[in-house]
Amino acid sequence: MRRTFGPGSALLFTLSGAACGGGEGAANQPAVESTVTDPMVVLVADWLQADSAAKTVTLDVTAGKDASNNYWNFNGYANGNLTITVPEGYEVTINFLNNDPNTAHSIGVTQRPTGPFSAMPIPTPVFPGGMSSNPTAMTDATKTGVTETITFTAATAGDYAMACFILGHATSGMWINFRVGQGSASGVEAPMAGT
Repeated sequence: MRRTFGPGSALLFTLSGAACGGGEGAANQPAVESTVTDPMVVLVADWLQADSAAKTVTLDVTAGKDASNNYWNFNGYANGNLTITVPEGYEVTINFLNNDPNTAHSIGVTQRPTGPFSAMPIPTPVFPGGMSSNPTAMTDATKTGVTETITFTAATAGDYAMACFILGHATSGMWINFRVGQGSASGVEAPMAGT
C-alpha cells in the first residue's frame, strides 16, 4: 500500500509509546562503519511505534533529517550506523518524509551486500511493498517536502539494509541496517560513542 502526501498536506504523524531505553544525544553521533563486534547502545526512538497485540510496527523515517552526510541520511544516520529491529511476521509501515533541501530520495528494504553498496544498487525489495515508488529516478523519487507511506510484512528473519536507490546515494552512505528477528522485540540500536 502506498500513500503520497505533498508539502501542502496538513499531515502530522504522531507516535506514542514505543521503544527501548537509551541515550538522547546518540542521534548526532558521527557516522561509523558498524560491525557485529561494535558495542551498541539501545536508543529511545520516538519515531518507532510497536503494537505487539496487533503485530505492527510503524516507523517515521526522514531522509535529510539533518545536514550530516550531505543530507543523505535516514533520521540522521548513515553508513550502517543504526540498526532497526522488528519482529518476524509483523506488518511494517514506513512513513517516509524527504527533508533534504537539495534532492529526491527513495527508501527500500533490500539485501545487505557483503561489501560496499554499488553505485546503482538493484531496486529489489526483500518484502513485497517494501520500497518507495520510482526508487532510482532522480526527479520522480520522493521529492523534497513529500511524504510517502509504504507497508509490507517482515516475513523472513534476517539482516537486511534500508537504503536509497538513487545513483550514488547508498554507496555514499545513505543506508542503515534493518533486522527482522525471530521472537525479538522492536528496537533501535547505534554504535556507542567513540567506537
